[in-house]
This record gives sequence, C-alpha cells and structure tokens, in this order.
Amino acid sequence: MTKNFDPRPVPDKNWFHSKNVALLQCLLTVGTTLASYAIALYMGHVKLWPIPMISYCGVHPPEKFVFSIGLVCSAFLMFLFIWIIESAGKVYSSRKTAWLLGFPSSLGLMVLAVCNCEEEPNLHYIGAITYFLTTAIYCLLCSFKELNLTKEKRTAWVTVRQFLSLVNLTFSLALGVLFAFGYQGTDWEVAFSEWTAVWAAEFYVLTFYWDLGDEFFIEQAKEFFGMEVRDNGKYKLVYDDEFALDMD
Repeated sequence: MTKNFDPRPVPDKNWFHSKNVALLQCLLTVGTTLASYAIALYMGHVKLWPIPMISYCGVHPPEKFVFSIGLVCSAFLMFLFIWIIESAGKVYSSRKTAWLLGFPSSLGLMVLAVCNCEEEPNLHYIGAITYFLTTAIYCLLCSFKELNLTKEKRTAWVTVRQFLSLVNLTFSLALGVLFAFGYQGTDWEVAFSEWTAVWAAEFYVLTFYWDLGDEFFIEQAKEFFGMEVRDNGKYKLVYDDEFALDMD
C-alpha cells in the first residue's frame, strides 16, 4: 500500500550543512563560558585571579541565566552533533558508543547547566562527572578505536582530534586526581584543568567543521534513520516527485 502524505514536490534536502552544527556547538559553549565569566567578573562575583571554575560563573544572577540558557542550547546541539557523526559515513562512531557515551555527555552538560553548584550541588556534580567522564571516553574511542577511514581518506584533522582527545582525557583525569589530593574548587590548578578539558572537547567538535566539509547535510541523519527502518523490513522510503511511504 502506498500513501501519499503531501502532493507537493519534495523540498531541497541540502538546506543546512552538518558542519555548521559543529561550528555552532563550539561557538555557543565557548561563548557562553566566556560571557558568564565576564559578567560574573564585572559583578564582583568572581576574581580575575585565581581563575574560577566554570561552574562558579553560573551561580549568581545575572550571569547564571546566560550560563544556563547557553549551555542547555549547547547540550541540544551536542546531541544533534553526535547523531550526525553516528550517521555520517566519513567519520565513524558506532551506535553503541553514541548511546552509551555521546548522548549521556550532552545530558550531563544539560544537568550541570540547569542545576548550579550552590543551589543543587549534588545534581550539578553528578551532571559534571557524567559530562567529563563520558566526553573523554567518547572522544578517545572515536579518535582511535572506531576510526572507520581508509588511509587515503584520513586528513590532518584526524591527527588533531587524536591530540585533543588525549588533552581532554589528561585534564579530565587531573580534575579527579586534584580533588582526591584535597585541592578545592577555588584553587587555580583545578580551574585550569576544568577550562582546558572543556575547551579541548569543544575544539575537538570544531574540527568537524572542516572535516565534514560540504559533503554532509542535516537531512542525511533523517535519511539514515529511514534506511535503518527500511532494512528492518517495516517501511520503505521512496524519493520521487512526491514523498510516499510503502508499508509492508
């Protein structure tokens, strides 16, 4: 049975490059942290030195509103970015890695953004630990173990991502080690490790802006899902002058 959902022509699927999601996600996260820090500094809520942890820049108004809204939007873009990477054939991330590590990292980012470290410390640090741990392992696996590229398709950005994943892992682990040895959130060593780990992760994402190039589009993630459903024998997607759905 064939059912036509819309008699109008299929809209152009190549309307938004996937690489722009990586760019927006990085710029939004970096911009939000810097803006929150600048506002908190101006309001006298943090000091220029020692540098504060990023979390301390989202405690008091008005910077906490910028912090929460910006990072929640960033978490959504991170979720979309991970879905794009999973469905793109050029840079491989397995479905298991995406669901066990990638998507939880975006959820952890959202939780730490909504629950600040003074009002909801338990939830905030659960979100923070989830974000740092899953992000570090996700970047590491995607950079080394699950790299489904032939030699001729490898670019310089692959090497850059491998380096950034190691930087992110090093400073994420450094956070845990410093806290274990009694360092406090007010110590510059802790703050430096946190800022470096976050920015390494964000620049990791940014490399896909150049690596994905003009080859991939947002609609390909949707088509990937359609192909998966079709392959399970449930539906068949048909692209012609009209969009139709063949059901078994």
